[in-house]
Amino acid sequence: MHGKDHHYPAEIYAVIGRAVSELIASGKALDKKSVLLTLHAHSEQASESRLKDIYQQAFRYLLESFH
Repeated sequence: MHGKDHHYPAEIYAVIGRAVSELIASGKALDKKSVLLTLHAHSEQASESRLKDIYQQAFRYLLESFH
């Protein structure tokens, strides 16, 4: 599911899956807004710049895929 001619690292799919799993486990709504908010929250909490970048790339990827 690569869109807009970007090639994203496999790690972004892992963090998207993690966000979705967390939402399901918590019983929260599973929609694009809640996934984006979860990714943003994880990005803000990440202490490593590489991990923060992966979360930000995942956020951008999802935004692009919704258009």
